[in-house]
Amino acid sequence: MMKDFWLKISCFFTGFNYEIVKNSSVAAAKTVKKNMSALILISMLWAFIGFNFTARYLHGSILTSAIVALIMVIVVIQIERQILMSVHVNKFGLVMRALIGGIMAVIGSFIVDQIIFKDDVEQYRMATVQDRINNILPIKTMELKGQINQIAKAIEEKEAERNALLEELGRKPTITTPTSVGKYEKDSTGKMVMVRQEVTYQSVPNPKANIVTKIDEQLAMLRNELTKKEDMLLNIRADMENEIKGKTGFLDEVGSLYEIVTSSSLSIFIWVLFFSFFLFLELFILINKISDNETDYETVLVYQMETRKRKIKEIEKN
Repeated sequence: MMKDFWLKISCFFTGFNYEIVKNSSVAAAKTVKKNMSALILISMLWAFIGFNFTARYLHGSILTSAIVALIMVIVVIQIERQILMSVHVNKFGLVMRALIGGIMAVIGSFIVDQIIFKDDVEQYRMATVQDRINNILPIKTMELKGQINQIAKAIEEKEAERNALLEELGRKPTITTPTSVGKYEKDSTGKMVMVRQEVTYQSVPNPKANIVTKIDEQLAMLRNELTKKEDMLLNIRADMENEIKGKTGFLDEVGSLYEIVTSSSLSIFIWVLFFSFFLFLELFILINKISDNETDYETVLVYQMETRKRKIKEIEKN
């Protein structure tokens, strides 16, 4: 029962007709299961590549990475089914699948190598990061110092304005304001008319005291901003290093990996081994398809196709 279930699953993923395979020889069933095993190997590999690529370079969540891994598996299965479902593989199909396999092998080897040689890539990137910092640091430092000088100058101007106001308030803490009041009397007709104005004077606090309060608020904001800029200047190198390290770029790491691989014969040899492994794994199903002898499954398919053609021709004649 379990064997029958596994055969059904294998037929579903490889595109074989289960009913025909079931009524065919043991060799046909073994071919289906063998192709399914190869398909599982390739699918697992590309699920791993898709998951890690999404998580590392696209900064996806676990769920997003898992979805991308599933999509990669579906793509790989559909590509392999183009070969598996072909009764006779033509030369053009062989060339196309070989090219696709070569491209996928290069991409896969680069991504997996970046994971395997992570520590080596990180060491190389550290040196590159320091070079970038050394090039950018003087410019960033000059910009920050310019901003600090502007804020310091604004603080000096506000403090001078505040001192001038305090000096004036010291001389004139209050000001005298006139208030006029009209006096009214009745004229001969009994109408109220203004006969004179009386002016009175009273002392009130100098309104410029409110300006001092506003200047104090502005000074507090400027001093706070100055403190932030000075802290940024003190930590500018560490902040730049963290910022550059936090941005893991695929092309940056590919460039670092290329430099590492081409730095010695040993590293080239190791990369060639990984690339060869990926290439032969990608072409595994294609090689199996070419090298395997034709089973009675393919014979049945060809027979059904030829029978169908003869029937169509007979119908056309009639």
